[in-house]
Amino acid sequence: MDLDHWDNAAGAIVTLVTTYGLRVLGAIVILVGGWIGSRVLYRLVARLCGRTEHIDRTVTLFLADGAKYLTIALTLVAVLTTFGIATTSFVAVLGAFGVGVGLALQGTLSNLAAGIMLIVIRPFHIGDRIETGGVAGRTQEINLFYTEIDSDDGARIVIPNGKLWGEIVRVPTRNSTARIELRYPRPASEDIGSAIARLTDLIGRDKRVRRVANVGVDSLGDGTYTLLAHAWVDQGDQQAVQLDLNRAVKEEFDRKPAKASPAPVERSLERPVERPLERPVERRTG
Repeated sequence: MDLDHWDNAAGAIVTLVTTYGLRVLGAIVILVGGWIGSRVLYRLVARLCGRTEHIDRTVTLFLADGAKYLTIALTLVAVLTTFGIATTSFVAVLGAFGVGVGLALQGTLSNLAAGIMLIVIRPFHIGDRIETGGVAGRTQEINLFYTEIDSDDGARIVIPNGKLWGEIVRVPTRNSTARIELRYPRPASEDIGSAIARLTDLIGRDKRVRRVANVGVDSLGDGTYTLLAHAWVDQGDQQAVQLDLNRAVKEEFDRKPAKASPAPVERSLERPVERPLERPVERRTG
């Protein structure tokens, strides 16, 4: 009896190993192959799209990620099929599970939808400078769920796509030129016309300035006034031009101060005293 019992147990183990062991081994092979294939397909799509200049890098990353995740999904379906699980029932269960997860992750799904819209419509591209929500920087990567930018101080900032799609985004680098504002306080004793003429000439000497506009008095203070000038320069030259012009204006006005404004003419408002007319004295003869 004992031998028969052990024989039956050994036969059951052999049957299990024969039936499911090969399936487990096949599932492991499919998983490893699918994972490697997804990474190879990602690099292949990225390399093919990167060979042409007509496809933006944002679209390239979107297509590469789509191919990768599609390969992983098909790999999971193949593994379930290996164990004899019907894919139709699995899809139905997965759909019900997806509804529950979707309700719990509304914010994440909104970021996904916003990421798709950003990739399709492309209001800005990788390399553009964007300003939104109190942060600013140059765009480094646009994913399906978030966008990464590098700020002016070198910090990496991650912004959910829902924020970018639902708020106003300023993209100053989309145009070839940019405007800079120059303000210089001057003493009230200086002649305004002479100061404006000298400032306009100084700004115009810089070859990087494309156009000078709106040079005049911006505000009046206690014993001072502030000159304002708008200058248009190429993108990327704003800070350098502004720093150089600030130094040039300071040195020029220190070297040769502007002439003083003419003193105002004081006019008396008192009425002149009217004197009565003197009648001529008549002299009598006789």
